Amino acid sequence: MDSFTINYKLLLSLFILVQFIIIPGSYAELMPNEQSTAILQPMGPSKYQLFEASSHDARRRLAPFQLCLPCKCCAAATNTSCTTLPCCFGIDCQLPNKPYGVCAFVPKKCDCISCAV
Repeated sequence: MDSFTINYKLLLSLFILVQFIIIPGSYAELMPNEQSTAILQPMGPSKYQLFEASSHDARRRLAPFQLCLPCKCCAAATNTSCTTLPCCFGIDCQLPNKPYGVCAFVPKKCDCISCAV
């Protein structure tokens, strides 16, 4: 064997040896301590909203749920100039000629970018 092959094998063996002996010791402080009783809590902004309940309404109030989906939008009352745009759809449970409890997704406004507003 030539000296290059011997040096290569020696270097490879040394590299593997370092991986098993030295590097796991440096990870010891990163590993969780099993005796630790730290409580983890989520970080980041949280938004809480309170809704005032009226005396005649015993149901809980939820924040509005809206989706941005494509719909057909027409200019004025004519159907001649219509285009497909993203619309904000919301849940409407006060539908005319429908019994109580029947709800549907209905478009609220055309050309929305996000329904958060």
